[in-house]
Amino acid sequence: MAFEIVFLGSDCDYSRIVLESLIAARVKIAAVWLAGQNLPGLPDSATIQPLLPPNAVVAENDPNSVPLTSTFVQESVLTTTWRNGIPLYGVKRIKAEETTLALKSLAPAVGVVACFPRLVPEPLLSAPRYGFLNVHPSLLPNYRGPAPLFWQFRAGEQRTGVTVHWMDAQFDTGPIAAQRPVPLPDGISEHDATRLMARVGGRLLVEVLQHVAGGELPYRRQPPGGSYQPWPRPEDFTISTEWSARRIFNFMRASAVWGHPYVLEVEGHRWLLSDALSWSNYATIKTPFEIEQDRITFLCSPGTVQARLYQPNPQRVDAFISAAK
Repeated sequence: MAFEIVFLGSDCDYSRIVLESLIAARVKIAAVWLAGQNLPGLPDSATIQPLLPPNAVVAENDPNSVPLTSTFVQESVLTTTWRNGIPLYGVKRIKAEETTLALKSLAPAVGVVACFPRLVPEPLLSAPRYGFLNVHPSLLPNYRGPAPLFWQFRAGEQRTGVTVHWMDAQFDTGPIAAQRPVPLPDGISEHDATRLMARVGGRLLVEVLQHVAGGELPYRRQPPGGSYQPWPRPEDFTISTEWSARRIFNFMRASAVWGHPYVLEVEGHRWLLSDALSWSNYATIKTPFEIEQDRITFLCSPGTVQARLYQPNPQRVDAFISAAK
């Protein structure tokens, strides 16, 4: 019996890099399914439909096929899939019976998930011969949820990791197949950290699939406890001078990709900050803060951070915080 997988992902580098790892390892991929929220040409009424390369000819007897333009936002993932001759589908209704039947018709050994933004329901989970594997960028059971890297940077973690785990009916709670630690360099952006985790996760996933194909199912239950964090809210971009300078700097540099200003309060004064410029383990100023033109330097616990002011107007800060509540 052939050992093939079905890959579920979305329009991000994380999905693309994990997919490329599978292709490089010559893992047989029966199909790639992409979350269909922003797929141009895919009608709202669609459940699951084939996605064709740009300029492809749609057969008259295949009205469900959708040709896409070369300006499609997910082109990097699509191009990788098309270039390797892998059937590609857009999925809009993951819970629909039609979707379950489509997966069963492919008869994969394993379903693989890397940044698929939907909870995979039970009828789908049991369709592959061995179940579903997810590639999650944290050392589970810690930092479950949709944005684990954000929360790890916010907590000041300097060492994280990737978990490949079997999926169950909840988010990120299934048994662990394998884990690998990953150090986080100072000043790394969340974008670069995501790419790093995807490369490590892709290689780890290949190792797990090799074990499964050989008849070994790596499996251990997650330890009790752990944590779950939701999508970040505006108030989650508030920073505290009780944090170390290193923690503040790394959090601001990493999470800048979210495009939110940071709220800082020192001795009753509030500012919005746009980005962190530098940090020191030592107190480089004698007062709690100093402002020079568009920059503020402030004391931390320990150390000092210099950041760029986003809008040095307390009324704007109060309005931002009020909107976040």
